Amino acid sequence: MAAAPARLAFPDRLRGLALLGIIVVNAPFLAISSSGYTQDSIAAWWDLVAAFLVITLAQGKFYLLFSFLFGYSTLFIVRTSAAADRQRYRRRLVGLAVLGLAHAMLLFIGDILLSYALLGFALMLLLRRPDRAVLRTGSIVFVLSVLWLAVVFALVAATPPEPGTTTAALDNAIARGTFLEAARARLAALPLTLLTLGSLQWGIAFAMFCLGFVAGRRSLLVDLAPSRTLWRRLALFGLLLGLPLQAVAAVLQLRGGVGLSALTAEAAAGLALGFTTAPLLAAGYLGALALVSLRAPHALDAVRDGGRASLTLYLSESIVFCVLFCGWGLGLFGRIGAAGVTLIAIGIYLLLELAIRLWLRRFRQGPFEWLLARWTGPPAELRGVDS
Repeated sequence: MAAAPARLAFPDRLRGLALLGIIVVNAPFLAISSSGYTQDSIAAWWDLVAAFLVITLAQGKFYLLFSFLFGYSTLFIVRTSAAADRQRYRRRLVGLAVLGLAHAMLLFIGDILLSYALLGFALMLLLRRPDRAVLRTGSIVFVLSVLWLAVVFALVAATPPEPGTTTAALDNAIARGTFLEAARARLAALPLTLLTLGSLQWGIAFAMFCLGFVAGRRSLLVDLAPSRTLWRRLALFGLLLGLPLQAVAAVLQLRGGVGLSALTAEAAAGLALGFTTAPLLAAGYLGALALVSLRAPHALDAVRDGGRASLTLYLSESIVFCVLFCGWGLGLFGRIGAAGVTLIAIGIYLLLELAIRLWLRRFRQGPFEWLLARWTGPPAELRGVDS
């Protein structure tokens, strides 16, 4: 039997770096309040600067890169139209859904695994469609998502919720409750959370699934050199247009009132602008990182192992945060400002990267990747993805 092809380095590096952005964005929801930043958490100028940088550079951007890679990786799991491959993919999605539900209930209500599993089933409807049909579907979903976001934020701006009323019980359970009390509170809040995530993220994430799937078909990330012109254009237009728009969105959000439970019209406009233009900056990041990899192939190796074990890294981040911040742990929830929480998030990421590097010296997969592979069935000869 021929050996399985070697893993592709660039997708792992990109995935690992995306997880750094994701943990920085998730950190306020895990450590400050279940609706993110609060006014108290950005009262000091250094906290305000940290929140501005996170919103401008990371919020809504890195989960799109991760979504692109999820779609890209699908091709290497469903390699043919054979029933066995499709069944393996369905089992994988079910496994991700179960892990995601457990993650949302026990650790972090803002989990993305359950969302990805549901969107993955939708992507299955396009697996046999030609590239043009997949891209057309992604484009239509993106446009409809932008229109839907405009309607949602207009309604929210017209009838803003009372500050703290939607998250007070959950915050109290996380800050002071036992492990089971916090889990029950997350479960009670999960339907509304899924509705919120669906409105904010699902449509645009699915459009990225479609782009990534077509990129996989065209082997876009196998050899970066032939697409050098594409990477330059993405970096140029994505960064030049994306950064100013995201900075404006961040200013609107911070001036209008932070936290999803207390949106003013100004903050709602900032969120709408931020989420609808985030793909521009995400594309800029993709192009810039591809160019960096072409010029210095090993420049991003420090985050490659985290990308190889992305499921383990993602779930482990939540475990460590809960130990530090939940009431059943060290109880630091709501006690540290935005800058401190951001630095803690970066520190956790670096420690977990080191731990995963040591783990992968002895084992082929991360522990959660191994668990998912056992459920999925006999491992396929993947190229570029284990998770």
